[in-house]
Amino acid sequence: MAVTVLKDPKKVTRMLKAATQVFANDGYQRAKTDQIAIKAQVSKGLIFHYYGSKAGLYLAVVKAAMTTITANVSQQALAVPPDLVTLVVQSTQAKAAFGQQYPNEFAVMMQAYGDAKKLPGPIQNQLMTMYQQAVQGLRQQFDQVLDQMSLRPDVDRELVLNLVVGVYNQLFAEFQAEQSQHTGMKTMSDADWIVARARAYMEILQSGFVKSLT
Repeated sequence: MAVTVLKDPKKVTRMLKAATQVFANDGYQRAKTDQIAIKAQVSKGLIFHYYGSKAGLYLAVVKAAMTTITANVSQQALAVPPDLVTLVVQSTQAKAAFGQQYPNEFAVMMQAYGDAKKLPGPIQNQLMTMYQQAVQGLRQQFDQVLDQMSLRPDVDRELVLNLVVGVYNQLFAEFQAEQSQHTGMKTMSDADWIVARARAYMEILQSGFVKSLT
């Protein structure tokens, strides 16, 4: 039976804040728990008591950052976009605003998924699970957008959803490939290319790529 560790909320807040800053600045590999402990004004032993390992702390930081960005972006998306292209634009604007307000959390997210292959295997597995859960949430969002669009009657809605999710996964793969070759992407401005690519993909998906004969 797993033993539940009682945690001091104030110390947890300080630890996560300090760890987010250190991981954002130094990345997972170069980050030192000693430095995090000093910034958080706690003992290094307490960090390991609460999170088990540096990897456990890192995952807690990523989860906290993901929760923050999801809540922040959701608050800004008051109305369901009328189409997929508008969704990309609005989502980008919301994420850019989040990046300005929470630069460390945003940097951690960019690094975690952009440099995932450089992380230890167990962390990669956990990140992939978190990514798949996020995609399920996105699928629901895509479904709401499709409600606003006039689909052809001969088109299977479920196949459209699968295609949109497939495009999203393709973008994610391209982002990871680019990040592995050019490290240092920490803000939305560093990823302007992927935003433009996402918009282009969605425009092609909505409009098709065959020239109209009429």
